[in-house]
Amino acid sequence: MVFFLNVDKSQKSIRKVDVAVIGAGSAGLPAFRAARMHTEKVVLIEGGIYGTTCARVGCMPSKLLIAAAEAAHSVETSSKFGVYSSKPTINGHDVMERVRSERDRFVGFVLESVENIDPKHNYRGHAHFIDNHTIQVEDKIIEAKSVVISTGSSPKLMPMFNGLGEHLVVNDDIFEWETLPESVAVFGPGVIGLELGQALHRLGVRIRIFGLSGSLKPLSDMGIRNYAENLFKSEFPLDTKAKIKGLELENGQVKISFVDPNNGKEKEELFDFLLAATGRSPNVNDLGWKIQILN
Repeated sequence: MVFFLNVDKSQKSIRKVDVAVIGAGSAGLPAFRAARMHTEKVVLIEGGIYGTTCARVGCMPSKLLIAAAEAAHSVETSSKFGVYSSKPTINGHDVMERVRSERDRFVGFVLESVENIDPKHNYRGHAHFIDNHTIQVEDKIIEAKSVVISTGSSPKLMPMFNGLGEHLVVNDDIFEWETLPESVAVFGPGVIGLELGQALHRLGVRIRIFGLSGSLKPLSDMGIRNYAENLFKSEFPLDTKAKIKGLELENGQVKISFVDPNNGKEKEELFDFLLAATGRSPNVNDLGWKIQILN
């Protein structure tokens, strides 16, 4: 059941459209273009920065970081092909500078595509639902036959991370680093945690990945999951059922107390950052509704 908030239809005029797309990201932009193929009565609503999560802080910059990691890894493992070389020298500043430079280029393409949208279809402002088909955007009212909600998601943070300040980072933050840190603890062996953790490891960063539920997302087949876990463990420390005893700051670093899965003894390690990759939540809290789940 959906309850709508801030109900107000006492505006100057109501614009009626066939489709309203909320969110000009990786899902919203294609949805807008697809709708335009069938009707001119389409609007695109965006209240945040343009550029898409994928291009700014998601798949594109992460793949740039992974590409650098694979280049270093190829050098380190080339001997199995009969190609011998010395250990690669990794310049963290240069790695991150290229990541940001290429990322900004990709974002530029997205911004260019948005700028080419006719202003009559483009609304800047945060969308709030008045009812199922009526949306308020700043001082404008839009009535749509269909609404596409593509507002993206944000990282979920666990209460245990409270108090870590600037030493707590999410994937959105990593690509703004000026250089690579010496050490990072990763919480969450899912897609984001594993790919970023492995990339950082291959670029010379000391990492340790902690999981709490025992899962290795998104793998559900136990045979494949166990094989993948052993493969990752052969490269860097990974505990999918970590027993965390404490998290705190100590002398400008994150101190993690945990039970060593190899011997069952409690130990402590210090890290420059803790990367929270513990899932994401949909950005729907500001749409002006409350949802009650009925059993």
